[in-house]
Parts: sequence; C-alpha cells; structure tokens
Amino acid sequence: MKHIIIPDYKHSLMNITTTILKHYNVPTEFSSIESLEKELKKGYRNVVLFLVDAMGSKILEKHSDVTSYLIQHQDEELTTVFPSTTVSATTSALTGQPPVSTGWIGWLQYVKEEEKSIIFFFNKDFYDETVEFDYNVSERYVPVTKIYELIERYNSDVSTAEIFPEFRVPEHKTFKDVCNTVVNETKKEGKHFIYAYWDKVDTYLHKYGTTSTEIHEHLTQINQDVQAFVDDLDDDTLVIMTADHGQIDIEEVELWNYSDVVDTFKHQPSVEARATAFFIKEGMEEQFVSSFNKHFGEWFMLYKSEDFLNTKYLGDAKEHPKLREFLGDYFSVAIDKYSFKLVNSKRAFKAQHAGLTVDEMSIPMIILNKKTS
Repeated sequence: MKHIIIPDYKHSLMNITTTILKHYNVPTEFSSIESLEKELKKGYRNVVLFLVDAMGSKILEKHSDVTSYLIQHQDEELTTVFPSTTVSATTSALTGQPPVSTGWIGWLQYVKEEEKSIIFFFNKDFYDETVEFDYNVSERYVPVTKIYELIERYNSDVSTAEIFPEFRVPEHKTFKDVCNTVVNETKKEGKHFIYAYWDKVDTYLHKYGTTSTEIHEHLTQINQDVQAFVDDLDDDTLVIMTADHGQIDIEEVELWNYSDVVDTFKHQPSVEARATAFFIKEGMEEQFVSSFNKHFGEWFMLYKSEDFLNTKYLGDAKEHPKLREFLGDYFSVAIDKYSFKLVNSKRAFKAQHAGLTVDEMSIPMIILNKKTS
C-alpha cells in the first residue's frame, strides 16, 4: 500500500475558493486558508485563480530541477477533494462546495432516469457514444452555482471572466496563450476576478507517465512562462496558482477478465477507474465482496456505499439528493498503483488519478505577485 492522504476540507482546493468568496463578501459555511486570507486583505484590484490540471505538488517535486520558480513560490501544500479527479475537483474549485454537496464526483456517473453512465462534461454516455440526449443532463440533475455568479451578485463593481485552453478557445493553443489572455484581462479598467485553466499537464501525464521526457519538457516551459507572465502583470494583481490533483504511475487491471466479479454486476461500473461505483444484482452481494477482496483487496479499499459516505471523504456538508444513486451499492478506493480498465480499449494510461495516494491528493498553492516575485 502506498502512503495515503485523507482530504482535509479545512485546508483543501475547495478552501482556496471559500477564502476568495469571503474576500468578496460572499457568505460561506466553510473555512478560509489563513495565509491566503492575509494576502487578499492587501486589496488587489485583480485576483486570478489559475488551475493547472494535474500539476500536483509531488509532480513538481519529481521535476524540481526545472520547476524551481513554481516551487519557490509555493505558499502551502494542500489536499485536493475526493475523488482526486478533474470533475469533482474543478467543480469544488468553481463553487466552493465539497463533492458531497455538488454531486459531481467523477468522469462517468450513472443516472437512473436514463439508465446510462453519463459524462457530464460532454453530455454523452460513456459506454456508448452513439447515445444522444435532447437536454443537458447535468443541468437537470446536478446544477451548480459558480463562483462568477456569486461574486457578481455581491459585488456590483467586480467583473469576472473565465479563460480556457484550445478545447474551448481555439486560439489558446499553448500555456503562454492562456497567460497572455489573463494579462490582457487584468489591464482592463475596474476590478476583476479571473479563473484560468490549463489542461495539457494532465494529458501528457496520462499518455507518457510522471517521469517522462514529455512532461519534463512541458513543465520546463510552464516554469519559464509563469516567470514571464508575472513580469507582465501590474503590482495590483494577485495570482493563486494551483492544481485539481496530481497523478501516479499505474498498472491497469482488466476488470472484465474476472468473471466471478463481473457476473455480479447489475450494470457497468461508474465514476472513475480508481474510485469506482459498483451496482450489484440482488442476492449476489456476498459473492461480489468475497471475489473483489480476493482479487483486489490489497490495492483497493471496498466499502458499502453508505459506509463510504460515513468516511466523509466527500466532505461533511449537506448531501446532494442524488449522491447515493451515483455511488451505487459498493464503492472502491485505490490505495496503490493499480487502476481498473472499465472498457476494453486499446488506449492505455501510463498514469492516473482519483485515488487516495499522496501523489494524487497533494496540490500546491502558489502565490504570485510582481512585488514579491
């Protein structure tokens, strides 16, 4: 078993957002991060939350020879939320709510009304991409109120913006392109809150692994671009750079090869390969638990879903009304390097996330400002 970390919902990615919300006088029941709260009290005209997908603090450490500027300006190490994955974490970052409340917990979530495991980000079925929906599934079942609306609701003098990479904004092909657009936004008159997002660290880690030449070169470029980015900002702009999770090098497990496990399934699993919801046929629960633990018990913790909720890994707050449906009958949590392969695909991942290991759960809070950088 690897070293695992339990999410700390008083010192997590979510709490960066709750600290920002409190700075803008938005009510929240959740804790602030003291050091960030102190920095924000300096009264910056522009506040930028810059999330670099998968750039966990342990990834920075593995490439410390080329990430020195980023490491130098790491104010604190936080945990992400759980599951340590983009869907749950970015949603918490954009709402200031834990996954237990948002209902956004993983890449694919089983919606009982549709009898499908749906990718909310793409509004399509995970197991059959030919399935189409004539409405936005996530907006119907898991709507959220984002930080932009909250800030503008309580601050008539603050403008908000979100800046995304090429998959949403075609001209944002590089990290530097995103940085340049952030700089341009900060130069506009008035007060601004800006959310910026970069995706390629996650992409390269999945494809090449955590110590690959490809990720080393990309982090080298990011480290250099961030220095130039900060030089282009004025003194009245604060940048909080963080990640939604890290990644760990993995070995994939062909789940469908284990017939004694698969035969108990009511339908396909959902959520994530390293944080997985299982839906079990009535009367086959004992066989499922016995077979699962025989094959995978050293690598995954298996819970009845109600017991999993009681761990508070998803946070300790009001529960989303559909959460128990999303979690299925049993829920497994990765505590080692192994990851289920949920579909028979030729695509292989070298690294993954969504588990509880320190590599996945630890994220940096990097504070950047021209005065101090």
